[in-house]
Amino acid sequence: MAEPKKHTNCRVCNSNKLIKYLDLGLMPMANSLFNTEQEAKNAKRYPLELMFCDDCGLSQLSIVVDPSELYEYYTYRSSVNGGYVKHCRQMAKDLASKYNLNKESFHIDVAGNDGALLIEFQDEIGLKGLNVDPAKNLCDIAREKGVNSYPIFFNYANSEIILREQGKADLITATNVFAHVDNVKDFIDASKNLLSKDGVLVLEFPYLVDFIENNEFDTIYFEHLSYFSLIPIMRLCANSDMKIIDAEKKSIHGGTIRVSIAHENSKYEVNRSVSTYVNEEIKKGYNNIDVYLGWSDKVNEMIENLNLNLQAINGNCIGFGASAKGNTLLNSSKIDNKLIKFIADETPEKIGKYSAGTGIKIVSKDVIKEDDSEFCLILAWNFKDELMAKLNPIYKGKYLIPIPELVCI
Repeated sequence: MAEPKKHTNCRVCNSNKLIKYLDLGLMPMANSLFNTEQEAKNAKRYPLELMFCDDCGLSQLSIVVDPSELYEYYTYRSSVNGGYVKHCRQMAKDLASKYNLNKESFHIDVAGNDGALLIEFQDEIGLKGLNVDPAKNLCDIAREKGVNSYPIFFNYANSEIILREQGKADLITATNVFAHVDNVKDFIDASKNLLSKDGVLVLEFPYLVDFIENNEFDTIYFEHLSYFSLIPIMRLCANSDMKIIDAEKKSIHGGTIRVSIAHENSKYEVNRSVSTYVNEEIKKGYNNIDVYLGWSDKVNEMIENLNLNLQAINGNCIGFGASAKGNTLLNSSKIDNKLIKFIADETPEKIGKYSAGTGIKIVSKDVIKEDDSEFCLILAWNFKDELMAKLNPIYKGKYLIPIPELVCI
């Protein structure tokens, strides 16, 4: 694997005024899986640090991993997550009404994974869809489901290929991917190139304000390069003659914001929600480093508290949901297979593998039936209700929910 590159200039405004405010230590790649316990424990580690741009307010990692190392084979499958699929169906209904989408519309889904979102949009609206995702294995799965898929990265150069072969898009969606992008200006320019005159780019990403206020430090990992509020995105869009026309919060993933972007000269007026969010961000001080430094102290206390509680349980605990956020949580808290017996999961590609850094084995959910552990740590806590409902018929112990603060249910 190529060594990550050091990130020294803000990816939105190019400023070099980057101030480190959180250091989670040396961490493995969150989505890496290994064939043996020892390989997992010996996984290469890199500094996981967050920095604040003192000019535009963007939070961003201090290093950048080559995206081809992360995404050309990807084990997470969107369709496994029932909560996300339900969210996609509602999103299709919302956007069809808001932006007059119909069966004649052309829709591009960026990083569409195994086609979960496009299938819901096609079922609900009947539009033409294209999945653009660099993971060849996921594109193969999507094609088997009837979803047209290009196994390429979404950037300006590739937007020319899409434009030539498919034409202009009425809608581009990008859920849980914009935070993964290093060259965000190129991403916006690619969208601008592909959108019809009144086409709309809809981004969904973890909202910085919720990220801080709900103590979601476990969503920090090397795939997530940036942690966005609206303030830096407004600046980014303005530099490409685009504008934010709408913003609304969604509860999925512990706090997501849906941001709609259109050409500056499109027919759309800017919804009042945009200034409401921006003014609230300024009022709460998210354009100032002091908020972030205070939050860093809180995170360090949470990490220590989780470790002490798992030590006290002394191995009488399992985990559920072999998620990237779970990997950050466990590694930052120095929790390994002495404290967690195994992690159960429902993704076929993960079963039998070992979690990076911790050496904890990932097993089928059915293994829980034969286990008598008193505690189960819900690692994918953002879907805790759905996951506990699945576990209740086979698990009779107590649940530990780590975020926004450790609680036992």
